[in-house]
Amino acid sequence: MEPQHIANTPPPRSPWWSRLLKAIFLAVFSLFLLLFVLATFFDKQVSQQLVAEINKNLKTQLRVGDANLSLISGFPAASVELSAVELDDAMGGQLLIANALVFKFNLLSLFSDDLKIHSVQLRNAAVRMVVNKAGKSNADIFKEEPAKAKKQPDESNLKLALEHAELKNVAVLYENRPGRQAAEFKVNNAELSGNFSAQKFQLSSRADLEIAFIDSDSSRYLAGEKVTYDAVLGVDLKRGVYAFQNVELTLGGNTFNVDGAAISRDDITDLDLKLVSQEGDISMVANLLPGAYHDYFKAFQSSGNYSCSGLVKGRLSKTETPEVQFEVSLRDGKVSSEMLQSSLRNVSFRARYHTRADGSGDFELADFRGDFGGHALSLDLKVNQINDPVIDFQANGVLPLEAAYGLFNDELITSGDGFIRLNRLSVQGRYADMTSMRRVSQVNAAGEIQFDRATVTYNKIPVRMESGYLRLQDNTFQLEGLSLQAGKSDFALDGTASNLLPVLFADSLNTANAMLEFQANLRSTNLDVDQLIEMFSVQTTVSEAGGESQLDSIKMEKNAERSLNMEKLNGVFEANIQAFDYGKIEGKHFLGKLQFDRGDLNILGNAQAMQGTLDLNGKARLDQDPTLEMRITATDLDLQTMLLQCENFGQDIITDANMRGRLNGRIMLWAYWNITGEFDMKRFRALADVRATNGELVKVKMFEDFATFVHIEDLRRVKFTDLQNYLEIKNEKVYIPVMLIQSNALNMTLSGEHSFNNDINYKIKINAGQVLLNRLKKHDNDLDPLPDKGGWFNLYYSITGNTDKYEMKRRKRTVKEEFERSEARKEQIAAQLNEYLGEE
Repeated sequence: MEPQHIANTPPPRSPWWSRLLKAIFLAVFSLFLLLFVLATFFDKQVSQQLVAEINKNLKTQLRVGDANLSLISGFPAASVELSAVELDDAMGGQLLIANALVFKFNLLSLFSDDLKIHSVQLRNAAVRMVVNKAGKSNADIFKEEPAKAKKQPDESNLKLALEHAELKNVAVLYENRPGRQAAEFKVNNAELSGNFSAQKFQLSSRADLEIAFIDSDSSRYLAGEKVTYDAVLGVDLKRGVYAFQNVELTLGGNTFNVDGAAISRDDITDLDLKLVSQEGDISMVANLLPGAYHDYFKAFQSSGNYSCSGLVKGRLSKTETPEVQFEVSLRDGKVSSEMLQSSLRNVSFRARYHTRADGSGDFELADFRGDFGGHALSLDLKVNQINDPVIDFQANGVLPLEAAYGLFNDELITSGDGFIRLNRLSVQGRYADMTSMRRVSQVNAAGEIQFDRATVTYNKIPVRMESGYLRLQDNTFQLEGLSLQAGKSDFALDGTASNLLPVLFADSLNTANAMLEFQANLRSTNLDVDQLIEMFSVQTTVSEAGGESQLDSIKMEKNAERSLNMEKLNGVFEANIQAFDYGKIEGKHFLGKLQFDRGDLNILGNAQAMQGTLDLNGKARLDQDPTLEMRITATDLDLQTMLLQCENFGQDIITDANMRGRLNGRIMLWAYWNITGEFDMKRFRALADVRATNGELVKVKMFEDFATFVHIEDLRRVKFTDLQNYLEIKNEKVYIPVMLIQSNALNMTLSGEHSFNNDINYKIKINAGQVLLNRLKKHDNDLDPLPDKGGWFNLYYSITGNTDKYEMKRRKRTVKEEFERSEARKEQIAAQLNEYLGEE
């Protein structure tokens, strides 16, 4: 039987698509493996070659922290990323610092002698370009191209065949010292595309920038503005021509179409550009204004028939600038701003800005007419010779404060009402004269400002100018019939002043030493000093400020601002104040002078207070850490009222509940505040010579305790006819020199110290007659009094501790020694008072 043949069945083949995927995967894996191997092999060689070739073309040096070749991330292009890049400039400084500088090139360049770069990217960088006084640029770092030489066999070349360039997060600082120009801006993102290696090509570019500032001469423009553009330019490198074919520029909310050309050769660029606005509003006017004026007006917006066009024509070089013109107009429009609580309506105006190649220029706001809260308002402004401005300003109309209080640009002003009427107001003259104390008399001013129930809420306190006029006549300003109510205080003011314009236009440091000189009468039926201090103090809480240190910073800033304003005042108020209050102190019929003298306030006058009279002669220095030096003569004050209104001077030994009588005396005091405006108790000092008459001490707890200790019941109610002594306050202590108290109870000599923390140290000597001796023996048989002349005897006691807990002990030697020292202190106080106040 023949054996059977069993055929071998081949295994089933995998589907064709599976085999294809495996082949693709194997090919891709092999490719990536190859690229990884090539990158590893060429990394150091290519990176070093690139840096070396760049440095061959530089007068300075390019330094890098690291360099990495990548063949995968940008496949099919290869790239070299240089990190920690530093490029020296031509003046010994640095032109460029960057986190990353990336060059992209064709992968096949690795296998040839020429490295052809077609793309560059700069990321997270800073560029500083400077033209010094000699006209030399720090960016002059490239070597002049030598005549072509024969290439050596082992020499490689770096060739730029750029088609794309990109900048991301690049800060640029530019300074042109001969032209007195500077600029700082940040390029958030910018791209340029084109065949840059060709002589003629089309350049496409778009960018997003933020301008920190552009300075020209002493003026600052476009601070904080954003700029974007999308442009297509025709470029002819041989002729240096850049033709603006399709350019859209957005600046400060205005979008322009830009046409024209720029022709560049060497360090000179000739510009001939026209700009026509597609859309926008009057914020463009703010962009034409320098510095603080730009910051003030940039929030204003408009709607209506708006048009804006511009021209840039002329040469731009290290020492030249082109002519620039802009014209803006609005008809039948509406102007709004976060600073206005109601929009201006039916607004029409023309604005023109023009700077010439020689740096001169002018600005004009013509025929501004509008309706503001139902009231007409018209303005005209001309500024000629921008480098040395000559101003012609005209205003007429009404400012309704309900809609316009935000124009004061003060966060403390939170509401308004009533009207400020501008009646034919005009100011003409050089701006330099308006800011000069010496030349302000050459400025012409006329018209008047009328206050008609003009009310604002300032720091939560209503301030109302019921009526009054401020009349302008050149450098003289007359205040007539101003009726002012500030919270609970009222004022009637009349007077004259000069130098108002230099004060209004003074810079933040008052470098021109502007000073308002005035002579005025001030009348008041009521003056609430506490509320006025509150009105001008910082009301921000610690939590609102974000912490104690932040609050102190706010207070110091406010204090510095107040100090600077006080230094601008030089004049006298003849004051007649019918009633005033400060804390619990109440006074009336103040007659005197308040004289401001460049940061000093001299107070001279008299008033009725505490059922007597006070003569005041003081000087306050109102700088950042204020001081007060005050001389006071008190006549026939009621002791109980004085203690009550002075809140018992912060002690509770002898209060208004314990004291009766009348007081006369001389007082000299010094008070201090720190830079945050807080009273500095540690530095407070006072000297006093006081006499109390027809007085009574009732239920003084310390005397009651002492009465129990020595068994003298009459100390619970002590009457005296005449009590005189000197006092000193220093180092947070009240010093009471030795004094004799002659009373119905006994004759007592006392001296002591009483701190503001109520720590006490009193020394007492008691003199009594034979009747008192018998009474004492009845209560304390152990007493051994010393005989005095005429049969008198002396008892010596020391009271020390705190008013909450103190102890009484008999201490003869200690008391007598302290009395001797105290006599010396009394003589010193008397001598100092005579020095400061004169001998009585």
